[in-house]
Amino acid sequence: MQQDQRTGPPVSGLVAELTALAATGALDALRVGAALPGLTARYGEPWDGGPVDGAASGSHWFGWGSLQPVFCRCGLLERLFIPVWHGELELPVPGGGLRTVDSHVTESVLTAALNAAGLSWRTVTYENLSDQRTLELTPAEDVWVNFVLTDRESYDDPPLQDWVLSKASLWGIDHANCPETGSPEAGSPHVGSPGAAPVDGR
Repeated sequence: MQQDQRTGPPVSGLVAELTALAATGALDALRVGAALPGLTARYGEPWDGGPVDGAASGSHWFGWGSLQPVFCRCGLLERLFIPVWHGELELPVPGGGLRTVDSHVTESVLTAALNAAGLSWRTVTYENLSDQRTLELTPAEDVWVNFVLTDRESYDDPPLQDWVLSKASLWGIDHANCPETGSPEAGSPHVGSPGAAPVDGR
């Protein structure tokens, strides 16, 4: 566990794993470019979510527990989505099986952990989404980790002073040459949402 220099208590549980994701671009063995057969050997057979954006792209959803990774047609991991808003997550355990973790994370706790780990991020705000912002980190070249924060637990709740984490994601530019086709794949461009206003800071 990491010691949080600002608040004192050790950073543990999901926050520690999200901090490691932000620092390394990996959640255990799940990282951009990880091969599906190797992940299956580690975690067991995934559930099959079907093709992404129709059959033409070749990308495919698979998953373990609550985690939602997207794989290229050649079986390499392109993106990973972590639906934190569920309130709890089922995460895969090496060797098979799942463990359940509390996924309620506030902005102050998350940013304290990121600060304690010596990480910097970019804050992205949106003109048309005043109740949402994103903390964006780049743990490696062409690899991004995003933490999406919202100002309330649900649509019916009043705004919070300490915003909450809604989802986390990992993604990277597609590998230049897909082994499945032997030809260049279209890269995933690194673009912000329309109207996004980046703010560098910690």
